[in-house]
Amino acid sequence: MMFLWSPSILTGNMVLDDMPWQYITRKVAIFSAYWTGFYSVEAYLPLAVLGSIFATLAFAHEIENGLLKVHLSHPTSKRAIFMSKWLSCFLALFTTLSCALLFFAFLYVPQNGFYMIMNSDMVPGILVLAALETFFVVSVTVSFSLFSRKASISLVGSFATLYIVKLLSARALTFLPPESFQKQSSSMFALSSSPFANFFGLPQFFAVPLFSAVLTVLSYVYFSRRLELA
Repeated sequence: MMFLWSPSILTGNMVLDDMPWQYITRKVAIFSAYWTGFYSVEAYLPLAVLGSIFATLAFAHEIENGLLKVHLSHPTSKRAIFMSKWLSCFLALFTTLSCALLFFAFLYVPQNGFYMIMNSDMVPGILVLAALETFFVVSVTVSFSLFSRKASISLVGSFATLYIVKLLSARALTFLPPESFQKQSSSMFALSSSPFANFFGLPQFFAVPLFSAVLTVLSYVYFSRRLELA
């Protein structure tokens, strides 16, 4: 028997009889990556707070105090302004969440860090989960910030919306965030050969990213064609 000693749920017992060490390290790495994705659910509310603040400052605050009108008076396209602001919100949240998840995967249980290093291909999957969660939060907060046009309404309303989604997800609608991210983690870090071995899991995996993309496109169309500044 090999015991991965640590008072963490990332640890456990394994029978080493007739098992190559590559298989053992692979299995532990997948297990660690799965629980890292599982705990991305815990980061949802802090991410919602940060997303509400950044999106409000980037859009609603500048609309309300006239800074956006000054930006548009320069020879810069609305597309460039929207993309720069949207990407700044996304990168700020994505970097924060990625660092938190990678810290959990590699350093929270030092004994399992070795197995993650030996199977570093798990890292892109963790970053994809971070990107999907960030994408959803930014798409909701930015759209709320644009359509509300008021900093106070944007700050409170966008966080309240994300919180209500969390409550619905925890009750019964598990296809909604943040519970959906746990299911995405199960799909990506499954012990089967293919992360999408279950064909019927595909719609659920892509439902939230598709909704986020549609919301982002609608925000861009509104910003570039419908937004009128006093």
